[in-house]
Amino acid sequence: MPERGKMVEIQPLAFGEQMDEPRKYFGMTGPQLGILAGLAGALCLILCVSGWLIFGSGLNMARPQSIPSTVVNPTATRILTPTVTPTIAPTAIPYEQLIPQGWVQHRTALMELWLPSGYRKSDTRYPFLSYELTKVDLTLSRAPSDTSLYNVYVIVAYEPLPQDSLNSHLDDRVVEIPDGVRLVERRDVFVNSTPAVRLLFEGKSSDGLDVNALMYVFLDGNTVWYVEYFTQINEFYQLLEVFEKSIATFRLSK
Repeated sequence: MPERGKMVEIQPLAFGEQMDEPRKYFGMTGPQLGILAGLAGALCLILCVSGWLIFGSGLNMARPQSIPSTVVNPTATRILTPTVTPTIAPTAIPYEQLIPQGWVQHRTALMELWLPSGYRKSDTRYPFLSYELTKVDLTLSRAPSDTSLYNVYVIVAYEPLPQDSLNSHLDDRVVEIPDGVRLVERRDVFVNSTPAVRLLFEGKSSDGLDVNALMYVFLDGNTVWYVEYFTQINEFYQLLEVFEKSIATFRLSK
């Protein structure tokens, strides 16, 4: 030991002389390399686990799932063919209830028909069809009055049925209507449960007057019956409701 009170001289290190230091690899000490290796191993482990999770799930997702096959057994389907619904005739109203109060009966040996008062027998010819009927059973007319400027005519006639059906017969008759007369309506109807054909004509009378005619055609066995109402066109539509009520009272004598 140096003596007390005597300074100790510290000699500096000569050039090239070094202190003892830990050995380094790639600029790092051994402990540092160990820490780095541990981190690298942990990183590799994390990457491996992540890759397995990603690619393993992807394979499972890409793998087609087995879908249970369903066998559909064909069943017989019942096909319903459309059925033709026949036209049902309306229930007949008692005849007496069809006659409006105050109307007058017009009767022959073959038929009867009711009309308002004021109609009288006349000899008017059939105006709208050019053929000669076998028989005119009844001809009525109503003269002009204070409320009506024109004559009104009602004709009931009949003839044998020369065709197989009523409609075929009417097809031929309609072709024979005179020039200037036009059929504007033709339809099958029921008159108080009795089948009939309703015809509506328009044209001109022999004196050039614009007239309309409402005709009902009935088939009784092999006999065709015609009931026609006609007058000037304006008068016609004013009386159309009366004509429709009157035809409901037409019936053949039994």
